[in-house]
Amino acid sequence: MILKNTGSDPVHSTSEDSEIDVSLVPFSMNLHDSGLTILHVYMDAVPSILLVLATDQTISFVNEHLCKSLNYTKKELIGRIWYERLIAPDKRYEVREIYAKPSDDVQADRDIELPIMDKHGQEHPATLRAGYIQDKSGNVTRIIIQVEMINAAPDEYPICSATDRYRALVENSVDTIVATDTTGVITYISPSIAAYGFIPEELLLKELSDLFFYEDQNKIVRSLSISLNRSGQTRAQGRLKDPNGKIYWVELYAQALLDNDDNVIGITGIIRDIGDRKADLNALEMASDMFICQARSASEAIIFSDSEGTIIFWNRGAENLFFYTVEEALGKHISMIMPQRYRHIHQGWGIVVSTGRSWVMGNTIELYGLKRDGTEFPIEISHSSWKKDGASFFSVTIRDITQRVLNEKEIREAKDKYRMIFEKSPLGIIHFDSYGVITQCNKSFVDIVGVEEANIIGNIIGLDLINSDVSDEIKKCVTEVLAGRSDNFSGTSFSFMGVRDAPIRASFVPVITEDKAVAGGICIVEDITESKKAREALIHAKNVAEEASRTKSEFLSNVTHELRTPLNAIMGFSDLLQESIEDKLDEHQRKYLNNIISGGKDLLDVVNNILDVSNIEAGKTSLELENIEIPSLIQDVVTEMSFFASKRNIALQTELDPQIELIRADRNKLQQIFTNLVSNAIKFGKEEGFVKVRVKQIHGMLHAEVIDNGIGISIDDQQMLFKPFSQLDSSSTRKYKGNGIGLYIVKQFVNLHGGSIWVESQIGKGSTFTFTIPLKL
Repeated sequence: MILKNTGSDPVHSTSEDSEIDVSLVPFSMNLHDSGLTILHVYMDAVPSILLVLATDQTISFVNEHLCKSLNYTKKELIGRIWYERLIAPDKRYEVREIYAKPSDDVQADRDIELPIMDKHGQEHPATLRAGYIQDKSGNVTRIIIQVEMINAAPDEYPICSATDRYRALVENSVDTIVATDTTGVITYISPSIAAYGFIPEELLLKELSDLFFYEDQNKIVRSLSISLNRSGQTRAQGRLKDPNGKIYWVELYAQALLDNDDNVIGITGIIRDIGDRKADLNALEMASDMFICQARSASEAIIFSDSEGTIIFWNRGAENLFFYTVEEALGKHISMIMPQRYRHIHQGWGIVVSTGRSWVMGNTIELYGLKRDGTEFPIEISHSSWKKDGASFFSVTIRDITQRVLNEKEIREAKDKYRMIFEKSPLGIIHFDSYGVITQCNKSFVDIVGVEEANIIGNIIGLDLINSDVSDEIKKCVTEVLAGRSDNFSGTSFSFMGVRDAPIRASFVPVITEDKAVAGGICIVEDITESKKAREALIHAKNVAEEASRTKSEFLSNVTHELRTPLNAIMGFSDLLQESIEDKLDEHQRKYLNNIISGGKDLLDVVNNILDVSNIEAGKTSLELENIEIPSLIQDVVTEMSFFASKRNIALQTELDPQIELIRADRNKLQQIFTNLVSNAIKFGKEEGFVKVRVKQIHGMLHAEVIDNGIGISIDDQQMLFKPFSQLDSSSTRKYKGNGIGLYIVKQFVNLHGGSIWVESQIGKGSTFTFTIPLKL
């Protein structure tokens, strides 16, 4: 039983689960927007003139009866302003004002008498009635005008009653037309109900809600109750159950049925099969759920916004990219993730919303994003848009391309560096493809071969590029490179098309792609004409120098030999005189004799040193190894140097490691090392000072130091100490005697033992000479 609401307020459904859609429509024409397609079918079947207008009064539909009555085709009318085609010029302004906006006057005064003009301009008296279609918000979306000719029914159409017309329309409808009384009992149902397994006659006097699945019956009853309260057309979805239990998804459109006195006498409705639409909707909802699930967990940032730019969806990828949580991002403007310089884009967003067109829509562009901490970073962003219920929405997919930008920058820099190397290199460089055909060469190569670049590009290296005395070797190099292996070539000469011959050195390197394929090779060519000349000159100079060195060594050896023979005689006879007649000499004679003996010894030392240097440079010096007791050797050195030290009041000190082992070395050379170092220390030591010899064993090495507290050596002079014939004071008035080869001989003897020597010194504080040699050779 359906109870009629006798109050003045319409009944509305507030439950979200009711699936009832209520639209308030003027009762002169109770039509719903979603049924316009079916409505057009009905209108074509109605033998009355009907046309549908948009709110700007352009014609969106005319039925067949209008076309036949006024001699128009639908194409000639649809899209045109209706009063410019169908109303006489003197009435158009009046008609435009009447239908510009739906007013209470128009709805109250439903019949307006106006002449209608056919295609040929002939006017026909007529009565116009208007109906208005509204959306859910009560806004008018369509105007339906019914035109009844006054005494102008065409002869070709038989006169029939309106009841007959509508009966034919209803009984031939694909949808099921149903009428009930005010209690919801079926008073009429069209034959199409048989498609659901029912017999129309058996349903009369049954309640309409009983046709539906029991879980949907309350929803149907609420929909019918709303219609009875004159609340416009209602819509409810439910499951129709046929006599065999089969279920059909249908949609019921219902509205109040009025008598001539505008009293509600029942309900009229349409039952439409929506099984296919329901399946499509379920599939769409499933796809939507799958998309939302994937979008939420996607690694890329996916953001949805409304037409104002307000964020309505924020996924995990966006959280990780911009450091805003979902709660912090929802409801904020999308410009918060843009640097300030890009936010002006949204100033023209209204145009994008209204037109749906923008240079960014459907394209992928590169911009900069803004993290929560203020960090800017490069991003790649893709835009798209969609509409729902007339509202515009936008989605963006954002990827962080920082690494790609860095890689591209590195590649550009690498290309720029290689280009500079290629163009500015003094070496000739050519590129060739996997067939050996030259694709590129630099200026240096052009200079080397003496041929224009245009005549080089396109030639095959190894065939008509480098024709050498050993061309088979070059072909081998090319073959190796194209097999992925590097190779080198050095030839006596090469020629390019017979232009010039020159000695070259060439390096062949393969070009390997990322997928390990050989994409050709690079050949780096060096003209070694000058370097060959320089090498030949260097070899010649070396030979000359070696010959000169041999000549010098032979000369020094001969000279020292010739000097030592008379010198030995002088020294022998001087000693003999000193021993035999010293007591017969007076003081002056004794002094002169001592000077002869001392000068002879100094000269003999010089001759011996020169001979040592000569032998060293001639490579004739070798080691005669033996086991040596270090304390005994040091004592011999101290004894030898004691007289020299006493003359300058310098104390000789020793500090020997008691655990030191025997050393295997050349005794004479090792003793000369110590002697030369101690002699130098005494010579440059401070009078009444000291010279200390310290010897210890460290990690299998003899570590010896000769320390003095003498004049010291500057850092600059230390660089010259071990060079032959080098003296710190080389002037003719120098204070200290010497020939500058003593330390040179020391260094050479230390090197022969596989050791090293160095000095530490400060001006005025003395010097420490240190050398190390292995204990066992």
